[in-house]
Amino acid sequence: MSLPGFPHVIDVHTHYLPHVLVEALRRRDELPRVSQGRDGDVIEYGEGNIHPYLPAMGDLDLRLRDMDAAGIDLAVISTNIPGIDWFPAADGAPIARDVNDELAAVVARHPGRLAALAALPMQAPEAAAAELERAVGNGLVGAMIYSNVAGAQLDEPRFEVVYETVARLGVPLYIHPTYPVIANTLAAYALIPTLGFLVDTTTATLKLVFGGLYERHPDLKLVLAHAGSLLPQLVGRIDYEAARHDGAARNLSMKPSEALANVYTDCICVWPAALRSTLEFFGPERLMYGSDYPFWDPRLSFETLAGCGFPDQLAEAIASGNAATVMGVTAGRASVAASQRENPPR
Repeated sequence: MSLPGFPHVIDVHTHYLPHVLVEALRRRDELPRVSQGRDGDVIEYGEGNIHPYLPAMGDLDLRLRDMDAAGIDLAVISTNIPGIDWFPAADGAPIARDVNDELAAVVARHPGRLAALAALPMQAPEAAAAELERAVGNGLVGAMIYSNVAGAQLDEPRFEVVYETVARLGVPLYIHPTYPVIANTLAAYALIPTLGFLVDTTTATLKLVFGGLYERHPDLKLVLAHAGSLLPQLVGRIDYEAARHDGAARNLSMKPSEALANVYTDCICVWPAALRSTLEFFGPERLMYGSDYPFWDPRLSFETLAGCGFPDQLAEAIASGNAATVMGVTAGRASVAASQRENPPR
């Protein structure tokens, strides 16, 4: 299922696991790592969180076929977790450089079909800022970071150099979940991906915003994964508790909800009611199509959008227009699926 009638679809939340990172993870004895499982390679993110190494993570021919089948014209690929943060600080920068060079090469081979977000060695913030600048200079369109840095919180002062660089370059910074800080309380019933991921990203975003991120960098393009995570459902409570507790909003010149409304997000939630509340809070210019491929089927996001009953102009903005503005990307060469939509067989 695609979005019929729209000339282009841009997927801003879709993952690729660079081969150089896979090899680096294979060399690790400790978690996270890539190891041999009973039925093939697995990614061990942490205790209680293991995922098979899927062919679609690294097979670009398969990815492009799946994009055509789903009606996705351009994918903004990002490095899926565990990323680079768990490596020793001295190793992070060279691994990030190799990862981003591979991403740039992949994009160069598929112009108009793929763009990429840089991976950053956040455990070495100065190196991360330098690598972001280098990667953007090589054609990457922004960066993805994770909701904690091997357990460290994103609002620690040492990471400010990264946010300053993001703001100065005017590129988007995507916050994606990783192995959550509270994982040991959620290691049953798939609660880590169900709840823990969203708690971690919501916590990271709230601490950044309450810490004055937008006061220092009012135009920073912060993108939060998974339909605003928990923010649309908690925003009333956030304002209420901030007003009730002295000093909670001391770094803000506005209500917390007004600051949080500067965040951009994707449409990944698989429930139309949740996506409608996301739109109601963030507004029509801050919502973009995302699939979470290859972990989720892109059709789920299309079905969720279709179930919202949005008018065509809004659906088109979500499908591609907002991503073009936020990410600075366009689907320069129509996919096979788009060509078929525009010129159906007779």
